Amino acid sequence: MEPVSVSADSGRTLGVTLAGEIDFSNAAGVLDTIRVEVDARRPPAVRVDLSAVTFLDSSGIGVLVNVMKLAHARHAEFRVEHPSPKVHDQLRMTGLLAAFGLAP
Repeated sequence: MEPVSVSADSGRTLGVTLAGEIDFSNAAGVLDTIRVEVDARRPPAVRVDLSAVTFLDSSGIGVLVNVMKLAHARHAEFRVEHPSPKVHDQLRMTGLLAAFGLAP
């Protein structure tokens, strides 16, 4: 499975699904893929589904932060959804839960 897939919901929400390990080895490519889609579609909302992510290092967290910044620069809502307990804990430790729209 590719680490990133993108779909659009009737032109309203850009759905990004990340899978597997999001780390230094693929973070730049993942971010580039998402950036191209956000720039092309200009969605009012970007949702990132982490349910299939098995590992997220600091580069992977950086992808999420950069996508959030990109979305906000385009006046789009940004939200992270369905992190595994392990990934949720990593995001909690970084203090990013609220920024990503996640409950503690």
